[in-house]
Amino acid sequence: MFAVLVEVDNSGEDPEARARGLREELAPAMKQTPGFVSGIFASDEDGLGLMLVVYDSREHADAVAGRLAIGMSTRPGVTITRVQLAEVLATA
Repeated sequence: MFAVLVEVDNSGEDPEARARGLREELAPAMKQTPGFVSGIFASDEDGLGLMLVVYDSREHADAVAGRLAIGMSTRPGVTITRVQLAEVLATA
């Protein structure tokens, strides 16, 4: 399995809109991507957002990571600051 880690600055987004967007838009959309195994979507009060999505193969993870770039704005007030692919070595 492989994971895609995405870090965003979402400090420009209203906190309520942020939570609603994660629950109602991002999480359901990611669940529909090929090879999806699991995902965690989090945000702190200072505007740091994290997404860690696990896929069944490197190819599926690469397909998602390849559509994202540092500096990309995914929605108003949200900018990608990090995209990283990593092999999943263990889960609990």
